[in-house]
Amino acid sequence: MPNAISAPDADPAVAARLQAFGRRLRELRTAAGRTQTGLAAEAGIDRSFYWNVEAGKNNISLEKIFALADALGVDVAELFRGLSSPTGS
Repeated sequence: MPNAISAPDADPAVAARLQAFGRRLRELRTAAGRTQTGLAAEAGIDRSFYWNVEAGKNNISLEKIFALADALGVDVAELFRGLSSPTGS
């Protein structure tokens, strides 16, 4: 898939970030009362690919991140709230 890298192929820091992003995405989705299937469809993302993003197994393109924010009705920054930079800031 051209807009994805597999987390196992990434270094440990990248893998940890993918997992943290997936947890944040799941948190926002469940708070909105949405299913994986419904959110993925609205954002134009294959459901199995979306499931792997939430599981921290796939990376996702910036284009799809914006589509998810739109589908959730949140600012894109909300998808990254609580995720840290490499320096921990």
